[in-house]
Amino acid sequence: MKKYVFLTVMAVFFASFLGSTEAQAGSSTLKLSVSPTIPAAEGTIKIKKMSDGNTSVYVLVKHMAAPEKLTPPAVTYVVWIRANKDAEPQNVGMLSVDKNLNGELETTTPLNSFDLMITGEISGQVQKPSGQPLLWTSFSS
Repeated sequence: MKKYVFLTVMAVFFASFLGSTEAQAGSSTLKLSVSPTIPAAEGTIKIKKMSDGNTSVYVLVKHMAAPEKLTPPAVTYVVWIRANKDAEPQNVGMLSVDKNLNGELETTTPLNSFDLMITGEISGQVQKPSGQPLLWTSFSS
């Protein structure tokens, strides 16, 4: 009886492990590092390789500070992606924060490996980050 229970438990374990590995094969979830200037904030990105070779990036943040309360004050948050630390960051979208201080953005990049960062900005149309990253991470496929 003990042998049967052991084998059943092992079978369930391996089946769940194989199932979760298969489900995660095409996507990754990473936690964002957070600046001490907004210590309550937290964020994640979900990255998924698409059939056309591009990479889908879904950014989710919670407990953000209202942009106008940053130092210096900002109007919005902008998400940036760059190929590496020496490359120029590209503005991939404005991250709107709702009344509960949560926000999300979905974008696509042709990069397979990249750095992602979020900054406070005076406009969602800026071409270069004006301050230090508030949240950030790096992804390598």
